[in-house]
Amino acid sequence: MSETNPHSEESAWYIVYTKPRAEKKLSELLRKYHIENYLPIRKERKKWTDRFKWIHVPVLPSYIFVRIVFWRDKNKVLQLPGSVQFVFHKGQPAIVEQNDLDVLEKGLQEYAESLKMNPELLLQKGKLVRIIDGSFVGKTMEIIKVKNKTLVVCRIPGVETIFSYEINMDHMAWEELIQ
Repeated sequence: MSETNPHSEESAWYIVYTKPRAEKKLSELLRKYHIENYLPIRKERKKWTDRFKWIHVPVLPSYIFVRIVFWRDKNKVLQLPGSVQFVFHKGQPAIVEQNDLDVLEKGLQEYAESLKMNPELLLQKGKLVRIIDGSFVGKTMEIIKVKNKTLVVCRIPGVETIFSYEINMDHMAWEELIQ
């Protein structure tokens, strides 16, 4: 059965976008309510002013994977503090294959120290993004340029006059929108 069928009883892995720095708490809540989830974590050495410390940080900030029957369990997940929305791809809930999660976990176990990530590379000029926080929440905007690791200049598509705004990357959720 396809995932667009609300009567499908097959569970799959879906991606939940979380509030910033809420991944670990949400993972604990999901476990408490017996909802299978996966939060990839790695150890990272951080420097404080007076010392270095090893901390556990999510590999994918603001994302967590849940294994649910989407149409039956989505509201249970979204009602928990820390969850914002499910990630969609081309109008459908994004599904992650078990094999992809296995590869991610195996890589973290064996090569965590060499892991490098560049989420800002996903934010490319011309891509449409949905704003999830702040004054423009729920609005779709087009990326004009990425100024640095945290600010993206966006404009409202379809308007003859360009209004551009600098928006914090943490306030954006992006998905491939059909143009």
